[in-house]
Amino acid sequence: MAITISGSGITSANIADGTITTDDINSSDVSSLKSGRKNLIINGAMRVQQRGTASVTSGYFVDRFQLSGGSASAVLTSSTPTEFPTAISVSATSGNPIVIQKIESESCQHLSGQTVTASFYAKNISNATTLYAKLVYAGSVDNFGSSTTISEQNLGALSGSWVKYTASWTVPSGGLNGLMLNILCDGTSTFTMGVTGVQLELGSVATDFEHRSYGEELALCKRYFEKSYSANIAPGTSGNFDGDVEIRGNTLDVSSLSGPFRFSVEKRATPTVTLYSPDNGATGTINRYASGTPVSITGIQHLGTNAFARVLAPVVADAPYRFHWTADAEL
Repeated sequence: MAITISGSGITSANIADGTITTDDINSSDVSSLKSGRKNLIINGAMRVQQRGTASVTSGYFVDRFQLSGGSASAVLTSSTPTEFPTAISVSATSGNPIVIQKIESESCQHLSGQTVTASFYAKNISNATTLYAKLVYAGSVDNFGSSTTISEQNLGALSGSWVKYTASWTVPSGGLNGLMLNILCDGTSTFTMGVTGVQLELGSVATDFEHRSYGEELALCKRYFEKSYSANIAPGTSGNFDGDVEIRGNTLDVSSLSGPFRFSVEKRATPTVTLYSPDNGATGTINRYASGTPVSITGIQHLGTNAFARVLAPVVADAPYRFHWTADAEL
């Protein structure tokens, strides 16, 4: 029986055993395939923003994405592509503003000698001219202090509308150390580029974007950065007590608060932990409950990828204290 495949699906599907062999369908025959767990980029739809920062010129912005070379940035929630309700913009007055994501070595072990393809939406918001994409590999495992560019590709003129752009590379053996995708542009005067829907996948064809649930995307982000604050609260916010740690001073050792204080997701590596006063948002400070008396911490002990065990500070035995924390294990 004939098999009919149309835009509405398979309309006749009696397939006898042995009709289709492994050689009948080539990867080159498939131009767009919806499948899961293919995107090496985390938070490619830019929905997770644990740091809650309104604008940065460099450093981390929305989760897992760094900016470099910019003069301003913003989270966009209107006039974005239909498929992506959130995007970011990055502006510069000279040079090349860059949107960056680093991919850890553990996620790259299957890529040596393979072709990978990046796809993303970009737009000229104002005075941005030429768009580029660059793929880089780390000099040693998860160490991008020294790195090597595989190639930088000129993707042409940036459109004033949201357009999907693609670029492909062959990953050398050094790519097992970790990869870094850079999206950058040229421009004149003060220029601004918008970016969203970022994907990097195995293969030479850019397929449909892999939309993961917000909860799953958030958990993936927390491998690299986590906070005790609620999702919509920026670390260091003054007067925020929701989700803070509340604990009494150690009665056996009045120089510490004893946990353990556990992370919800194991970190990529031993993180940098920062404590915050819930009362005024000051870093390196805890507060005595009720009185609000600030106490400067002197250290954190027994810090691992799952938790930290003790906060060192001159506390009063059995007195109540509170603090917020962040744990940063970014590349």
